[in-house]
Amino acid sequence: MALNETQQIIQEIKKSHHLLITFRKDFSVDAVASAVALYLVLKKQGKIVDIACDNIEMPKNLSFLPKIEHINKKIDNIQKFIISVDVANDKIDEFSYNIEGDQLKIYITPKAGSFKKEDVKTQNSKYRYDLIITLDTPDLESLGKIFKDFTDFFYSTTIINIDHNPENEYYGQINLTNLNAVATAEVLFQLINDIDQNILDKDIATCLLTGLIAKTRSFKTPNVTPKTLAIAGQLMAKGAENETIIKSLYRSRSLTTLNLWGRVLARLKSRDNNKLVWSLLTEHDFVEAQAQVRDLPDVIEELISFIPGVEIVVLIYQFQGQTKVLINTFKSHNAMYLASQFKPTGSKHLAEFQLEGLTLLDAEKEIIENLKTKLGQK
Repeated sequence: MALNETQQIIQEIKKSHHLLITFRKDFSVDAVASAVALYLVLKKQGKIVDIACDNIEMPKNLSFLPKIEHINKKIDNIQKFIISVDVANDKIDEFSYNIEGDQLKIYITPKAGSFKKEDVKTQNSKYRYDLIITLDTPDLESLGKIFKDFTDFFYSTTIINIDHNPENEYYGQINLTNLNAVATAEVLFQLINDIDQNILDKDIATCLLTGLIAKTRSFKTPNVTPKTLAIAGQLMAKGAENETIIKSLYRSRSLTTLNLWGRVLARLKSRDNNKLVWSLLTEHDFVEAQAQVRDLPDVIEELISFIPGVEIVVLIYQFQGQTKVLINTFKSHNAMYLASQFKPTGSKHLAEFQLEGLTLLDAEKEIIENLKTKLGQK
């Protein structure tokens, strides 16, 4: 009888030696918390595990999560290039190498005679990782450079894709998705129970509860089910630090974020019952708020919490003499499609681009008109 997805995952994990956990570049708290939870589970099983997210800048309010410092900004050294020399007929006397410009030159001196071209062979080693697990990631392109720079690796290695989002493209060899779950953490909770019912401890429970609380805005979203609440109860029974999670996620916004948020609210505009909202930030706003561009995700998070029903958030801002744009999308909207004419970088949920030679007001007019056209509302 064929194995189901959970059984296949358990089998693949047992066979694996060195695993890579990764998630989309425009990460959610659910993705980060789920990744750390899975890391802790796999380490308990004696596995070698790495976590990576493209150029991640970890929010300060997630510093309470255990082992969060193990999330890397990139992956390195996933494969070795092997040069083999047949020394059956002549032993090596000296070996050295030198880098000249972009060329690596290797010098091998035999004890007697000389080596021939036929004596030298090259090959690639196996990949460092033998299993990839993605979390809360709709498609491989969302991983950013981690996928772009190592495409062959992803196409040559088994991928376990764990998610709850309806836009997931089922790109894994094994796809564990549950569209009725409110968070990836909920899907992962069931998987962990199936792996080993006794493996759940306080740290893992705290991570999973963090994912649930973040995705449901502390269980206030309409998709919360009795099953979700029952799982939350089980996690708290295991010692999950509910008060620490709530305080860190919702009661620890920095003064910088609040100052910047106030300036965004002062210029906030919307249309279509707040489905599309946007605002402008000047260079002076960043100076007065003592803020940086890295503070913008927290501002967007506040907007999402503050405005029910929002589906697209656009921030048009000036920083270091440049006019830049962030488009965040939720539900079925594709940020890269909406910003396509501006040559953006990013993913389906977050697109970024720069506009040359435009004032904030000119940029606002061009972008909003473009969005109306793309959304079929002009």
